Amino acid sequence: MTETIASRLREQFENGVTRSEIELPLDVEEADRAADKAINFKLGTTTLSEINSHTRQIRGQVALFADAVRDGGGVEGQASWLEARHLLEDGPRVNALPFNSWLYAKDLGRLLRRLVAEYRQQKNGSPALPTRPPRASVDRITASRQTFLVPSGLAPAHRPLPTATEQR
Repeated sequence: MTETIASRLREQFENGVTRSEIELPLDVEEADRAADKAINFKLGTTTLSEINSHTRQIRGQVALFADAVRDGGGVEGQASWLEARHLLEDGPRVNALPFNSWLYAKDLGRLLRRLVAEYRQQKNGSPALPTRPPRASVDRITASRQTFLVPSGLAPAHRPLPTATEQR
């Protein structure tokens, strides 16, 4: 697979397209898997070196998807790009506690998941998350409320309980 991409790049470069003009499609499935892996890290069972190596990979993917979302979107794309930039700049230091590295990896995973959803929305022109039609939810709520109504119509008028002097 690497040879195919390299040959395409070489062919495009020889045809007068410079390397900076070549755009490879972003791998959405790989980014989803990387985000899921980062979000599902277990603190006690994952080593610090594993967290750090996966964090380096995710940082690159976040940067790529943030640039793609910024270029393809309006105000929302700019906001996502700014959030990604701030998160990438404020990573844990070299001698950070494992908890800080673990938490940073989870934050990157959540951000990457959201960036991938925004990227899909821009490419497909559809909402990032599936939505339920509003009428179906109203019908469902109305049907569930019908089961609690009194069968004879309206409920009887409310009467307060009699006091101790009235009960005699």
